[in-house]
Amino acid sequence: MVYTMENVRRRNCNGKKYMFLFGLIFILHDAFGEIKNGYAKDIILLNESLKNLKAVVSKSDRLTVSRRRQLESKIAKLENSISYYKVTESLLNQFKMIAPDLYAEIDTIRDSKGRAVDVYIKFVPINGTELQAWGTTYINQSETDSVAYCSEYGEYAVSVKIWIVNRALVVLSHELGHVKYQVPNLASYLEYYKEHYSPSVDGYDILGHKPDDPSGKSAIQFERRFRKEYGNFLKMGSEKIEDPMAIMDAIRKGINKNI
Repeated sequence: MVYTMENVRRRNCNGKKYMFLFGLIFILHDAFGEIKNGYAKDIILLNESLKNLKAVVSKSDRLTVSRRRQLESKIAKLENSISYYKVTESLLNQFKMIAPDLYAEIDTIRDSKGRAVDVYIKFVPINGTELQAWGTTYINQSETDSVAYCSEYGEYAVSVKIWIVNRALVVLSHELGHVKYQVPNLASYLEYYKEHYSPSVDGYDILGHKPDDPSGKSAIQFERRFRKEYGNFLKMGSEKIEDPMAIMDAIRKGINKNI
């Protein structure tokens, strides 16, 4: 499906409403930035809410049929949200285990003023992003600082979303390559982007991927490095990456059993 920039809901954090979307088709600020699970800020509340609702359902024999169904529906939604947090944790840990040096480069990334930038990652359902691309990086520029990033997570933060597909970690490596270039080069890259990409561009796969686009080149290079690291990982006798959907299924079963 073809999307234009006008099709996409733009985010901002008191900043300019630029949104950069880089897809691969097969598709409070502290002193230390890091890679973070994008679901983490809600996980404590989600777990508590799930426990409370399950207790209500299991201990009450006076619930009407409609009320029980309503509560069971809420439980299912909570379990689903917790599952995505856990699968994101699992896949990030896998990436770190396979390519620790690549992970560290993004985990310690800084902008051109030397400020740490957090990179928030969510693994999401297939078709779970505005653009129909396997991987998407959303980056906005602060209104008061031309080299400062912001996203739905606040200032000095990048948002990345990856579909839960079989090659999810390869897609993640590609998107992190975009992040690697853009974080220290935001102001200059904005100028390039505005000059080379029309707001009404039809091919969403083109965004960030013109032949001379430095961010696209970085993404391809980072992906190649990950593939090489994965090859070395297998040569050391390690098992292949488990299918992300299989990981998700196991996590869901565990949630049903343990919470």
